[in-house]
Amino acid sequence: MLLEIKDLTIEFHDHSLPETVVEEVDICLDEGEILGIVGESGSGKSMTALAVAGLLNRKDMEKRGEIFFDGKELLSMNRKDLRSLQGNDISVIFQEPMTALNPTMKIGKQVEESLRIHFDMSKEERRKLAISWLDKVELPDPERVYESYPHELSGGMRQRVMIAAAMVSEPKLLIADEPTTALDVTVQAQIIKLLKKLNEDKKIAIMFISHDLSLIRQICDRVVVMQDGKIVEQGKCRDIFECPKEDYTKRLIEAIPKVEL
Repeated sequence: MLLEIKDLTIEFHDHSLPETVVEEVDICLDEGEILGIVGESGSGKSMTALAVAGLLNRKDMEKRGEIFFDGKELLSMNRKDLRSLQGNDISVIFQEPMTALNPTMKIGKQVEESLRIHFDMSKEERRKLAISWLDKVELPDPERVYESYPHELSGGMRQRVMIAAAMVSEPKLLIADEPTTALDVTVQAQIIKLLKKLNEDKKIAIMFISHDLSLIRQICDRVVVMQDGKIVEQGKCRDIFECPKEDYTKRLIEAIPKVEL
């Protein structure tokens, strides 16, 4: 098992009373598996993912439970050891690439960032690997993209750049947090197809966070349904969609837009 989350609870202490945003969550993820975490805004899905990525470090927050990644416990890990995993064994694709990418820095340098931090490579080796990944994520003219700035690319191209940057170190786990929300339907479908292809080719596990059940159905092997910080239901994707047990899950599935031909 690559990832095991046990009894994860996350509380904020920035008000007069503690606010529990994730409560006693148990999730596991095998190598090469695509796991979907779905729920409405405020369900705790992104908080859970950010805890795995080691990106929740506010002083007014308390985290309890255990997160085992590749046999290592992340919540109690010191910052130095955690940084050795971040962007190397665990990578994240964020929802809005325009805010995640540095507007003043060329694409190539941003794609190479994890290589500079985690690998002893020459400048030319980094450049070749970055361009090869810009090509693998199906960006046209990857050499030109390498020399471009984020504002010179379309939204779909920027999201592909984010995927290249996340994948260049060939992580064991890719966390995709609402990676297609800002894109139109056609580009969404292309990004989903690309993530599936990368999963099949590289056997990288993917934690796919979304409020969109139709996307979850297209890409995921298993699904975790969250509401108000708790897991409502989890199981194989087909089972969840064909035989949902909980009323909340049924309502989410019923809300999927039907296309009439």
